[in-house]
Amino acid sequence: MIDNIEKYLRQGMEFATENLRTSSGAPLNIQMPTLGGKQFWRDEFIYASWRIQFNLYSGHFRLLDPDDKRQAWGSFEDCFSVFEHYKVQKQIVPPSHPKTDGIHLLVMVHGITRSGDTFQKMKRAFADDGYEVAAITYPSTRAFIHEHADQLARILSRRNDIKEVSFITHSMGGLVVRQLLANLTSWKAQINIGRLLMVAPPNQGSAVAEWVKQLALYKLIYGKSGQELVPDFVQKIPMPECETVIIAGGKSDGEGYNPFLPGDDDGVVSVAEARLLGCDQVLVLPGLHSSLCNRDTVVAAALNYFKSGCLSIGHEFEV
Repeated sequence: MIDNIEKYLRQGMEFATENLRTSSGAPLNIQMPTLGGKQFWRDEFIYASWRIQFNLYSGHFRLLDPDDKRQAWGSFEDCFSVFEHYKVQKQIVPPSHPKTDGIHLLVMVHGITRSGDTFQKMKRAFADDGYEVAAITYPSTRAFIHEHADQLARILSRRNDIKEVSFITHSMGGLVVRQLLANLTSWKAQINIGRLLMVAPPNQGSAVAEWVKQLALYKLIYGKSGQELVPDFVQKIPMPECETVIIAGGKSDGEGYNPFLPGDDDGVVSVAEARLLGCDQVLVLPGLHSSLCNRDTVVAAALNYFKSGCLSIGHEFEV
């Protein structure tokens, strides 16, 4: 039944795209606010907070402005054409980072079932520091990790103006970027790879995912990627070759928040699971898994790392 609904939805959108067009040739659009896209949309192009997104069910694209208002819809080419018009009309220019002497894109990748809102405080802090910030929207439960990595590769390959790209990830987002950096893709030939900061990554796999992977409710909620969070799969993803640091959540008391996880933890991922062989620095800060990225201490440590290369806010490292 779901397949039939998707089929008719796609047919309806194809008909609308072909027939509801203005005299300029673009699909007729009513500017309207949106929720920005969660599990049903994925970003395919990002430029100075403008985004072109793809709908997994209808198969159409839409152009969103920085306020998440829909400015165009239809095919990717339709949306890109309208964006190019606005780019000239509104003089849309990404910031040039003083240290990079060009555009330094900071890609933020959320975890499973989450959204770009994971990085609300970080987005503001790093934008103020001269980065072009892109908090990626991707359908985290509806595709496999390698497919999410392919999506990021497409976004980067569509930008020929970026001098350097760095990454901040939360939870499963770290695995997606590990896979992205391991793949041989065209964007690497034109963009320098900077730094990678992982927040609460299940780098050794998740014991919690291993315990519940066969439960029907878990499969329904966490989908394809949820089945890949287990240790046997995660440990096969290649290590990142760029400079990498980790912030893990925990109490630093040897016990953590979750009594069912051994050692220190953030309630979902243990400090031991977050570690990565060859990682330059690991810092344990107090906080629960889901809210870790919006804690002031984590934002301060992240800013300090990207400014100085030192992941510290006055605490000793746990390495």
